[in-house]
Amino acid sequence: MRLLSLLPLLSLLSLALGNDGLTIQTTVGEIQGFINASSPLVRQFLGIPYAEPPIGNLRFAPPQTKSPSQETLNATTFAPSCMQQFSNTSTIYTVQVPQFLINGGQSEDCLYLNIWAPALKTESPQEVPLPVFVYIPGGGFTSGGANSIAKFPDRWIQRTQSHIVVVMNYRVNVFGFPNAKGLTDLNPGLMDQRKAVEWVRDNIASFGGDPRRITLWGQSAGGASVGLYGYAYPNDPIVTSLICDSGSANLLGSTDVAQSNFTFLAGLVGCGNYSDGEKELECMRGVDAVTIENALSNYGIAGTKPSISFTPFPDNKTAFGNTTDRAVRGLVAKIPAILGSNANEGAGFVSYTTNGPGAAALFATTESIIACPLAKEVRTRNLVGLPTYRYQYAGNFSNISPVDWMGAYHSSELPLLFGTHDQVFKGPSTAFEYNVSHTMEALWLSFASNPSGGPARWTKETGYFAWPQYEQTSSSMLLFASGETVQQLVTAERIDGNCTF
Repeated sequence: MRLLSLLPLLSLLSLALGNDGLTIQTTVGEIQGFINASSPLVRQFLGIPYAEPPIGNLRFAPPQTKSPSQETLNATTFAPSCMQQFSNTSTIYTVQVPQFLINGGQSEDCLYLNIWAPALKTESPQEVPLPVFVYIPGGGFTSGGANSIAKFPDRWIQRTQSHIVVVMNYRVNVFGFPNAKGLTDLNPGLMDQRKAVEWVRDNIASFGGDPRRITLWGQSAGGASVGLYGYAYPNDPIVTSLICDSGSANLLGSTDVAQSNFTFLAGLVGCGNYSDGEKELECMRGVDAVTIENALSNYGIAGTKPSISFTPFPDNKTAFGNTTDRAVRGLVAKIPAILGSNANEGAGFVSYTTNGPGAAALFATTESIIACPLAKEVRTRNLVGLPTYRYQYAGNFSNISPVDWMGAYHSSELPLLFGTHDQVFKGPSTAFEYNVSHTMEALWLSFASNPSGGPARWTKETGYFAWPQYEQTSSSMLLFASGETVQQLVTAERIDGNCTF
């Protein structure tokens, strides 16, 4: 039965891939990818549009299905990132590890995704569709995007030849989360993410991927987005598993019930004094995007009151104020998930100084912003019996954390997962670092390959390891890279004992 179910996919695969698999027919037209010298066993397809440009009357609106092009799309360069809110605050990312920041320009025309897949081999052709990761980048819902060198997956795929990775752009700050009075859909940025997942479902078989084994994975705001996605689409998640790195559905969203932030920003760019929400929206759609972004960013930099911000608003369609209640009522996708956080998340959320703010401040920030909200989500999943695998990452590697107090800061696990730790950071990786990286990659890939079976790994040196489902009272949280130990099972008391639930 399993073989028969694969035949349609294999037939489609053989028709779509052609000789080298670089020319692909998709719902948006023909796509031409490339292979470069640094990753000769990886096909890359960059800058694929998954929705119409959200400009003009589509600004602040839900993403619209992209019409197919009659011309071949040359998918060899990243598309611009979505409009970025900027700041003048010095952080570890601006001073020490800019590899996590985005490259290239920005534009409203930004709804594109990027695909990395193994190259085709004539001597041992691919016979079975591969598991797929769809990755949502972080950035606090105010910035971020796919073009970030710390998070390119080509080296990982080059090494394993066992999976496909898709990384998306989505609208952020006011363009993604306007919460305006004239709108029905308040969080189009979250709707962008769903649109990208739908595009992958409809097209990934043509790239050699399995549309029945899609793992939605994100970090930080991307992790929060993945968590929210499970609550937004309980009956049709499309994806078969979730991974939330340093983010969960419980990260705080907008509290702007009065929808005053959008109106205030409108006043800053000449669209004030509209009592009618639709007229206010019409005016804002006529203002240049750079003018809006500059006004928002510079107002924040000035520190003037009232402060304004644009993050997901709990509209009870795409984002939710009480996820526990929703879970208890069965309104959550019944699929397994990996959730975890880093031991020193707080280092990513404080202003940069040479010596840092001190251990107590870092721990308090780690707990309040990331670790405890994520712990609450784990408890909710346990409450309703959803398979959940929990981890904490404690790696402190000098090439990724060049200053002592940075430690396992927010995002520091990503270079080990994407396989970039030895490529773009300050200095070579250690043997232990490679071991941790390969262990985490193997468990993430095992989970994507067989979500219902749970993450597992076998090596000649260590034998078989099956990651147990998390239980609050047992040693079932997997701790990575603590001291000189690659992995060990511990209780979550080191985190949860300092949380208020």
